Amino acid sequence: MVGVSATFIVAVFMIIFFSPNLFSQQVSVSASIDSQSVVIGDWIRYSVEVKHPSSINVTMPVFKDTIDQFDIVQQDTMLRTEENGEVLLKKNFVIAKYDAGSFYIPSFTVQYKNAQGMIDAAQSNPIQVEIRGVEVDTSQTIKDVKPPLSVPMSAEEVAAYVGMIVAIGGLAYALYYYMKKRKRLGGSVEEEKRPNIPPHVLAMMQLEELESRRLWQAGELKAYYSEATEIVRRYFELRYGIMALELTTAEVMAQLEQFKMQKHTLTSIELMLTGADLVKFAKVQPAAAENEQVISQARSIVEQTMPVVEKQASIVGSNQQSVSI
Repeated sequence: MVGVSATFIVAVFMIIFFSPNLFSQQVSVSASIDSQSVVIGDWIRYSVEVKHPSSINVTMPVFKDTIDQFDIVQQDTMLRTEENGEVLLKKNFVIAKYDAGSFYIPSFTVQYKNAQGMIDAAQSNPIQVEIRGVEVDTSQTIKDVKPPLSVPMSAEEVAAYVGMIVAIGGLAYALYYYMKKRKRLGGSVEEEKRPNIPPHVLAMMQLEELESRRLWQAGELKAYYSEATEIVRRYFELRYGIMALELTTAEVMAQLEQFKMQKHTLTSIELMLTGADLVKFAKVQPAAAENEQVISQARSIVEQTMPVVEKQASIVGSNQQSVSI
């Protein structure tokens, strides 16, 4: 009886002791670079992959300007794919180091909750990088900088300069003729005036036009998501004066945070832009219901961020309409 009890206690101890380790093996982190020996200042492409079961939530570290001793030149949006209950997260960085020597890119660490509900972590391997200085041949004597060489002009260059002078003269005469004619007609020639459409009105018009084209129903998912997010990003450019079309999703979110939007609005924007990134770059195939919601999400984002005066005008207009009915 004593032997059975001892065996049972040992078995329970082993289960308690090894279960977190077995669980942690389900979360794996790997890191790689394109070259382990570069010249000082050269770009290093640093890639990280995290694999974990879909039932586990992992927390990725956030980097702004540096990864330890390395400067971040660029970082891409994290890509997420899922297959057979396993999630694969991929993130790429471009980093650089401006000192010569041997350095280590530290382990990439992610956190998650283990089977006991305690915070656990998984790490990648640290990577050694050799940063070489620019080699200088000290055996050669120092020489003065060579003076500029004078090269005679060829016939082709002379012809090109003459052509430029003639073209400039023609443009100057055309401008003179136009101004003279405009003055004679009493300034009747007027510049074409572009309608001053508010950004939120323009975005709503473009979304309605996109919806009418039924791109996703025709199988053109990438074009559908690209145009929807382009409309929203262009709206942000006109509304807030940020270069949203040129920025990554993470950079757009960082810019929008300074405008003190409500948290649920920022969450809606990030979900839409991140989902579109997965369709455009990771070739994710959303369900039909998700495709249907893209235009509605975009409209909701525009409505939540449009100027307050316009919101009040819309509310008053709708109230007047309901009273007249």
